[in-house]
Amino acid sequence: MTIKTHEFKLLQDYKEEGAERVAKRSQYQAELESARARLSELQTQYEYTFTESIKHGTDATAQLAKIDDDIVLQKDVVARRERDARLAHAAMSEGKISSVDVVNEYVDVFVPKVRAEYEPIVDAKLKMARDLLISCIIDHREGEGAYGYLREEIAEISRANRSQGKTREILLVNHPTGTAKVMRSQGAVSGVREVISQVSRFTHGHKPNDFEYIAEVPTKTKGAK
Repeated sequence: MTIKTHEFKLLQDYKEEGAERVAKRSQYQAELESARARLSELQTQYEYTFTESIKHGTDATAQLAKIDDDIVLQKDVVARRERDARLAHAAMSEGKISSVDVVNEYVDVFVPKVRAEYEPIVDAKLKMARDLLISCIIDHREGEGAYGYLREEIAEISRANRSQGKTREILLVNHPTGTAKVMRSQGAVSGVREVISQVSRFTHGHKPNDFEYIAEVPTKTKGAK
């Protein structure tokens, strides 16, 4: 393929920047979840120690006080982690490259750049295809005109041969170009229709077996018609 593909670098940079933000936010969120899990663990430990002391009639005052102090401290840790996670999320909601920047550059810069390279290539091929098809029809018309009268004259002689008993039958007299086999069809006009049909089928996914990709438009040999 001759169409040059371009990387939309700003989108890649935007994704990488976004991934970095997600990683940082995930780190703060993980620290918050860890702090909450530790607080839950301490609260469960307090409840268990308290319940066991009641069941067995033991004195767990000192142990419960220590756990209670740890819970108070851990609540402070959770509060700080919640604050940090909230602030980090707000601060990193958008990076240096905004989503608006990405869309605007794609629409205003990237698309025009690609089109500027793409359009001349395809346009030249389509014009060449049009010129070739019309040239085939012109060749067909010229062939019809050049040999039509000759065919009619030979056909008349063939009929005379039959009527004069020189031959048993009237031979089939074909036009030399009108019966030419092109694109598995008879005659240039039928061949042109077959080409158009194959192109139409290709747009629906059917690829001709003998298709050959043309990277560049060949040099034209122009003739006045």
